[in-house]
Amino acid sequence: MVATFSWVETNATAGDTSVPTNLNLGSTNAADLAPSTYPITAGTYSYSKWVQGMWTGSFTRIDNLQFWMSDSGTGYVTGETLWVSATTSSYAGTDVYATPTGGGAATADTQAANAMPTADPTAANIGIDGDLTGSVTTSAAGSNVSDFIVVQASITGAASAGAVQQKTFTLQYDEV
Repeated sequence: MVATFSWVETNATAGDTSVPTNLNLGSTNAADLAPSTYPITAGTYSYSKWVQGMWTGSFTRIDNLQFWMSDSGTGYVTGETLWVSATTSSYAGTDVYATPTGGGAATADTQAANAMPTADPTAANIGIDGDLTGSVTTSAAGSNVSDFIVVQASITGAASAGAVQQKTFTLQYDEV
């Protein structure tokens, strides 16, 4: 029995979902966006990304979701910060979709209130059904997803013009 993993991104409305090929952040609310076409203006936030892990195939249980970012040793550029809904304590859950915020305004998404972890958090920091100890036990549509992982970039006025370094998001999980 092996589960198949994919990302699901939700844009504009709860029914507007896609399986993205990238999770680029930018100044518009769209899947698979090109950051050069939708740059984030210094002093503002990107639109928040609302993504979920989704599992299909045959499995008994998926749990212990751990989300973090690695940057291949290149780090952040001056003035760049990534925020996320992931946390190992006081988890409020993000199992209900809300329209992404950000873009051309200095609007922070209140769901992405925690600093992005840059290493394996070693404990669940993304829930299932609003609970860090939750589990996915079926591949039936709608029941086979994690809570939303909300990610947003903040670019201060101290940031230089140009691209930021590529980062890799990891969602590690236990499969039984």
